[in-house]
Amino acid sequence: MSDSTFLPIGTLLSRQYKIVQHIGAGGFGKTYLVEDQLGTKKVVKEFFISSMCTRDAATKMVTVSVDENRNSFEQQLSRFKEEARRIYSLSHPNIVKVSALFDENDTAYYVMDYVEGESLLQKCRREKLSEPQIMHYLNQLLSALEYIHLRGITHLDLKPGNVMVDKDDNVVLIDFGASKLFKAQSVNKTMMTSMRPPFTPGYAPIEQENGNVRDMGPHCDIYALGATLYHLYTGENPLSPFEIFQNGLPDIPEASPQMQNVIKRAMVFDKKQRIQNVSEFRAMLGGDIAANVAVNEATVGATQMAPPIMNSSSNKDNAETKPVAQPPIYSPQPPKYEEQLSDDETKKKINPWSIVVVFIAIAILLPVLWVKLVEPTSSVTQINYINDSILVPGTDIYYKMIKVKGGTFKMGSYERKADSDEKPVHSVTLSDYYIGETEVTQDLWEAVMGSNPSKNKGSRNPVENTSWHDCQKFIDKLNAKTGMSFRLPTEAEWEYAARGGNKSYGYRYSGSNSVGYVAWYDENAIEGAALPSSHEVGTKLPNELGIYDMSGNVSEWCADWKDVYPSSSETNPTGALSGTRRVVRGGSWDIGAVYSRVANRNDYAPGTCGPGLRLVCQ
Repeated sequence: MSDSTFLPIGTLLSRQYKIVQHIGAGGFGKTYLVEDQLGTKKVVKEFFISSMCTRDAATKMVTVSVDENRNSFEQQLSRFKEEARRIYSLSHPNIVKVSALFDENDTAYYVMDYVEGESLLQKCRREKLSEPQIMHYLNQLLSALEYIHLRGITHLDLKPGNVMVDKDDNVVLIDFGASKLFKAQSVNKTMMTSMRPPFTPGYAPIEQENGNVRDMGPHCDIYALGATLYHLYTGENPLSPFEIFQNGLPDIPEASPQMQNVIKRAMVFDKKQRIQNVSEFRAMLGGDIAANVAVNEATVGATQMAPPIMNSSSNKDNAETKPVAQPPIYSPQPPKYEEQLSDDETKKKINPWSIVVVFIAIAILLPVLWVKLVEPTSSVTQINYINDSILVPGTDIYYKMIKVKGGTFKMGSYERKADSDEKPVHSVTLSDYYIGETEVTQDLWEAVMGSNPSKNKGSRNPVENTSWHDCQKFIDKLNAKTGMSFRLPTEAEWEYAARGGNKSYGYRYSGSNSVGYVAWYDENAIEGAALPSSHEVGTKLPNELGIYDMSGNVSEWCADWKDVYPSSSETNPTGALSGTRRVVRGGSWDIGAVYSRVANRNDYAPGTCGPGLRLVCQ
């Protein structure tokens, strides 16, 4: 590339990354292919705003050409670094991995893995993709989006050019330059709202084009995913949202009817009518997408669907043509029973004793059914496990529950400096259960108990300054009001949920290795408050299961008596039969980050007032 503002080939960055190629440049940065000291290829992104920056050819230093732009440059530089830290915290096979961030030449750089392959945009230009190929890529993109959305991150620039296809034909999502956190509170809200993320026309919904940052969320990525699918099928960029609103999305004859419907629903103008999240997207595809993709790839493998991978200099007309597999039906119907029996055969199939059994069953069940049909409807409110929420009778207060699929995990800590009571690490197997999405809030406690013991007042703040006995009284009253069987979690249930259950990525804190993303603790508890205090529930990022504040905010009572860990494996453990102190887990706004680790254990006498609580039920 002839752009003189690029660093020269051969430049050594951070004393270890040698530039070997200029990859590209955009409004906010330049990208280089580099080699480290071991000869491993990496990609380095440099923060360089072409509209306001210049580079000194001799010193390589980046300068802001107009003083009035300095403040904007510093704000954008801060965003660039936050982008790097955000991607660094992610660990997913279909998301590019960031390994380093450093300052040099009066600007900043971050280092990413080099994906050997081509972008989906390049692949589409080189060959016509079949629906099984597209489904293969779609499954991986849905997995990547689900992963970042669970962590409160929106990509905001999903498009074929930002999806790489590696040498194993797997996709990797890159370029998080426009991304933002949609759950975490911003330290500088003015900066967040004034920094309008860039967007690519045709791949951004109307709310993103309008530039209202607070109106952007996962629904923007869903729109972009629909637009990306449109391009993969047609080879063309989609129309603008307003053009689609006026004229509708053009038909996609290459796509199955069901896929066309999904794409149109993903790209609806009104975000409220659009597919809202990855789960809904999968549901609209019909059945389990993973199973569909497995069928697709088995078919593809049997027929050698894809042509050989070629570099950009290859002539596709000379490539060997392979037969293309036909996509399976994406909404398989249950097989119909076609065999018809003759009247004689039907009579032979009927066992006379079965008639007797039916009459006996009716005689037994009829009284029960009669009672159920005529008895008055109970005033007790039940949990609806479709919505997973409970409405406290006589109020408008809901408490949402998250299902935790049972499984086996390693309880305790392998950390060398872990407290002695966190060892030995042992295997624990748990059955399915439900746990509160958040800690019990003060408004819920007050609706049940008629009073609020908390020192840090706030209706949506977690209740605290409660004793273990207070919690039992609250649970008894709540169960009486709702007809449910809520209880405190066992210590094992609490830790398994905090670790992310069977979706765990093994984080040190509940949902991240960076405590500030997921926890209110003593170093950040002043944010948004006159004095350090607890905060509203759900204002940090959730963990892998979508559960909030299991690290920090307020510590939480568990059901168990405190005891030493066993060395043998356990199934649904409930702790010691007796003791003097009850287990407390989860860290708190007024103590250090080390106490917010998922493995950390604490304990109080059951009459001590201090922690809050989170509910569990089967």
